[in-house]
Amino acid sequence: MEPPVYLIKSRSGGTLIQGTSEQVAAWVRDQRFSSDDELKRQGWVLYENDQAWSVIEAFPEISGPSAHARLKADKRRNLWILTAAGFFALVGLILISVNFLLPAYDASRQIADSAELARQADVRSRQAVADKHSAESVAKAAVEEAETQKKHALASFNTLEEQRRKVVQLQGAINGLESQLELIKKTMPVVIRWRESLINKNQVVVITNRSDRPLKLLASIYDVTGAQTKKQYGLTLEPVGLNGSTKESGIGESIAHYFRKGEAVEFTDVDSGKTYRFNPVTSISP
Repeated sequence: MEPPVYLIKSRSGGTLIQGTSEQVAAWVRDQRFSSDDELKRQGWVLYENDQAWSVIEAFPEISGPSAHARLKADKRRNLWILTAAGFFALVGLILISVNFLLPAYDASRQIADSAELARQADVRSRQAVADKHSAESVAKAAVEEAETQKKHALASFNTLEEQRRKVVQLQGAINGLESQLELIKKTMPVVIRWRESLINKNQVVVITNRSDRPLKLLASIYDVTGAQTKKQYGLTLEPVGLNGSTKESGIGESIAHYFRKGEAVEFTDVDSGKTYRFNPVTSISP
C-alpha cells in the first residue's frame, strides 16, 4: 500500500507543496510552514474526509491524540453512565420496599393508605421498569461504542505495524546505502547521494569530488532491467573547496536526467579507468 500524500495549502487556495507524513513533520521542525497552515491528505481515509483542508493537529499520524487514549476516555464515560443508571434503579427499588413495609397509622385510613401505597408502588414499579430499560439501552450503546473503538484501535494498530515494517525496510536500505558509500570511498574519490526531486516524483543524484585534484567522470544511465541505455554524460568536478566540486543531475548543468524508480547510474573515472554502478536506495522494492 502506497503511503498517503499530504497537500499543503498555498495562500491562493491551491497546493503549495506535497509530501509524506515524515516529510511534513520535518518541514514543521524546519519551520518551512507552521502548524496553523492548512493541509489535507490523499490516498488514505481513517479519521476525516480527504477532501477537507485542516490544520496539522487534525492528523493523528503527524500530531494529535492517540486512538488508545480516546478509547480509555470513552470506556470511563460509559462506566460512569452505567453506574449512575444502576444507582437510580436501586434507589427506586429500595423506596418501593420501604413503602410496602410501613405500617398503617390507624385503622380508619388503612384502606386509603393501602390504596395510595399500591398506586405509588405501581408508579415506582413503572419507573423502575423504565429505568431498567434506560440502563439496558445505555449499556447496549456502551458495548456498541466499545466495539467501534476496538475496530478503530485495531485499524490504527495495523497501520502502525505497516509503518513499522516500512521503517525496518528503510533501515535495511540505509545500511545497504552505507555499505555502498564505503565501497565508493574505496574505489573512487567521490561521495554520491540521492534525493527526491522538488518538481517531480523521480530522483536526483548528487556527486561530490572529495579529492584534491580535478576529476573527469563519464556517467552512464542503466534502465530498470539493468541494461545500459544510450544516455551518457561527461562531467568534470573541481577539487574539494572549489566552485563546481558538487554536481547534481536533473537541473541541466551536468547530468540532465531525472532517475525513475529502478534506474541506476555507472560512473567511470576517465583517468584511472575505475567504474562503479550506483543504485538509488529508493529503488529497492518493499
